[in-house]
Amino acid sequence: MNPDEEFSLDGIAELDIQVKLYQLGVESFSPYAGSGKVDMVIRSENGDLVHYADIKVCTGLHKGANIVWELDIGFFMNSDSFIILTIRLPEEDETFQNHHFVLESKEFLRIAKKHRLRTRNDKWIVGLPFSDLQILNKQSKSKLSKSLTRSLKNYFDNWDCLLEWQSNR
Repeated sequence: MNPDEEFSLDGIAELDIQVKLYQLGVESFSPYAGSGKVDMVIRSENGDLVHYADIKVCTGLHKGANIVWELDIGFFMNSDSFIILTIRLPEEDETFQNHHFVLESKEFLRIAKKHRLRTRNDKWIVGLPFSDLQILNKQSKSKLSKSLTRSLKNYFDNWDCLLEWQSNR
């Protein structure tokens, strides 16, 4: 690694996602290494039918009391696509565990419109309070402070949407 280059966790998160997809039974590959984009492939039993979907993996960065993700606006397409927002959260044993918001890109666009997410430099800016993420992680009944977090809470560690996509092919 070149010490002058900015270090990013996106490549590590992308690899973790590919391992998770493999565990879920979804083939994946990424010709876009380091871009945070993963391609999913589903093959039929006999291998005749192949279906593709794109996944955008984005790592959240700690900025003050918030976690912020920046998603390229150009990623959104008419084809099947998913957004995975990754974050490492502290557990009770003081280790950090990867967690993810997993949702179809059309759901993300619906939420973005509802909450009027702002953009900067051709990127959607998604910011959530770290305290809200801790509440989601602990599955606490405490009230979430931000309406955007309430809209995204159903997608927290929601790998089921990928399994549904896989089974509907």
